[in-house]
Amino acid sequence: MIHFYGSPMSSSGRTHLMLEEAGVPYEYHRVTLRDPAQKAAFLEVHPGGKIPYLVDGDVRLAESVAINFYLAEKYKPEMWASSVEERAAIFQWSLWGISTLQPEALRVLHHAMIVPAESRSAYEVETGKKNVARLLEHLERTLPADGFLAGGRFTVADVNVASAVNLATAMCGAKLGERAGAWFAACKARPAWQKILTAG
Repeated sequence: MIHFYGSPMSSSGRTHLMLEEAGVPYEYHRVTLRDPAQKAAFLEVHPGGKIPYLVDGDVRLAESVAINFYLAEKYKPEMWASSVEERAAIFQWSLWGISTLQPEALRVLHHAMIVPAESRSAYEVETGKKNVARLLEHLERTLPADGFLAGGRFTVADVNVASAVNLATAMCGAKLGERAGAWFAACKARPAWQKILTAG
């Protein structure tokens, strides 16, 4: 049995999605890191103290994208690469999602909601929103004509990037173009997405 440690409204969401897409049995341990007792208990499992975290037998993994690559390759190979070229595309888009798009959305989140009011910056919020809009336009222009990010089919890259796009559109009010909008709507319509949306 896979043990999945995470919480809603975090990067755990993309791993939760991947677990559902993989169709593998798992136990979801919800961790509230703001709760001292829960945090202390979680540190016994994962000294790094960061969610998500996955335990699969002897395999212990942190970092949502690394976990998702592992789940796809081991449990849902049709969502993984069948060639070095597909693997490169999966890496490219996944890393773009978490290292280029997501930080700009988090910039807006932090300065709009998280940091103390006296430390918030309107400049950071507006800059983040402008950068998100620019990056989503890049997605619109470069999304393959077949409507998937890699390999002409739904892969782990779509899971990883859709999770970042979800945060970006929610936080920044950015609009997707026609092609990217259709891709994102298809991602959200999948049974795995609907299941975790209902479960919370």
